[in-house]
Amino acid sequence: MAYTARIHKGDAMKELMKELNSIKKYIPYNTFHTIKGQIKSGNVEAARTGISRIKKRAEGQMHGHTCN
Repeated sequence: MAYTARIHKGDAMKELMKELNSIKKYIPYNTFHTIKGQIKSGNVEAARTGISRIKKRAEGQMHGHTCN
């Protein structure tokens, strides 16, 4: 049972790494490495939260909003 959970977790990690690499050029170096470390350590939820916040911030800036 634990083996199948690990496979699914691995798929989520690959998916998050692809997503992180797609926004890599828009984020600071240390932010990229922090989220990458979270993914590698298995803290997928924290990494997902960080990526979604970055995307939300970028979307707001696209519409002219400069606040967090």
